[in-house]
Amino acid sequence: MLCGGCVRENLVMDGKDSFHPVKELDRQNAATHRVKIAIHLLDEGQATLAKENLEKALELDPDNYDAKLAYAWYYQTVGETENAYKAYNSLVNSYQDMGDVFHNYGIFLCTQNKYSEAYGMFERAVTISKYTRVAETYAEAGRCAYKQGDDKRAISYLDRSLRYNSNNPYALGFRAELALGVGDLKTARDMINRYSHFAAENAFTLFTKLRIEEGSGNSAQAKIYGQELVSRYPDSVEAKKYLSNNY
Repeated sequence: MLCGGCVRENLVMDGKDSFHPVKELDRQNAATHRVKIAIHLLDEGQATLAKENLEKALELDPDNYDAKLAYAWYYQTVGETENAYKAYNSLVNSYQDMGDVFHNYGIFLCTQNKYSEAYGMFERAVTISKYTRVAETYAEAGRCAYKQGDDKRAISYLDRSLRYNSNNPYALGFRAELALGVGDLKTARDMINRYSHFAAENAFTLFTKLRIEEGSGNSAQAKIYGQELVSRYPDSVEAKKYLSNNY
């Protein structure tokens, strides 16, 4: 008998020693579902189960782009450096119009202290016309430059990131930190105030604000922020730095 529109039902492991049904319309959808499970498992630190799901995804759909990209990230996560290089190089050669490939490869290269190569990958990602994560890529490039110790380059990348997404709390907070580092209190204050419009107050913002006020000679206001920091976040790294005058 023929059954138009029928679906098959399989069981997949969710990483917690339990199984649940997943409906599959076709092998590609099934592979994509496996990739999503694998990424979730990697986030939870369950690399072995993640790999099993990625292998199954590629069995179902050997040309699945998401599975190949996730496999490169798997190798990166578990520290299989040579396999990660091979996986990313294969992706770069096969998917030259996919910005995520170059974005992810740039992050990996930065972890290997391959800074020039990493910047090249980030810059290549943002030149792809259909790529939509430009702000995120520039922010990652800024993070990479900061890791290298190149604050000037980091500031340049973060400023570009904010031109594409002026409301990104991560980029705003990072930019405030960099401004403080070079003594640009005006920019630091502007950035942290904008940050506060889009994200909840936290230990980082309070610590940044007290440093700005202290640097501006407003010791009384800095003390108010410091007291609030210690009261609300007593176990934070920032509170400990404040109490030890390490700022």
